Amino acid sequence: MRFTDVRAVAAPTDHVWTALHDPEVLRAVIPGCRALDRVGAERYAATLGVQVGLLTDTYRGTFLIHDGRPGSELRVLMDGRGRCGHVELQLRVRLTEGSLPASTDLAYDARVTVGGLVARLGRAPLTVAAGHLTGCFFRDLDRAMRAERGDRPNAVASLAPAS
Repeated sequence: MRFTDVRAVAAPTDHVWTALHDPEVLRAVIPGCRALDRVGAERYAATLGVQVGLLTDTYRGTFLIHDGRPGSELRVLMDGRGRCGHVELQLRVRLTEGSLPASTDLAYDARVTVGGLVARLGRAPLTVAAGHLTGCFFRDLDRAMRAERGDRPNAVASLAPAS
């Protein structure tokens, strides 16, 4: 499956870049993340709990963040295995200055491969679940960045012109 989109985060690009490399921030914003332990310069051991429909599983594996162009582009590779199957993620993220003041646009291209029992759920439920998890990640990243700045939840939205 492939997913692409652009999401906005209420923080300057350098702050978002730093957050995307901070294990504490990542642990807080990756949906279902139970553990994220550094095992190398760019590599982490990860444990994620995920539920899709009636199927609940815990995936353990590796999480790698590689800087393509420091400050503006990164790649994430994740490989996890659980009792119901496996999931592999290849993600490219490009950070650019956002259209609102002190905001960042994150353009992403994700390729996800699932196997085992979880793959039998079918494309439609997996697509819905992936969309939900992606939405939660960006929502929580935005909240973390706002909390760091001490902003109210709608501070950046209030800077947008009235329609």
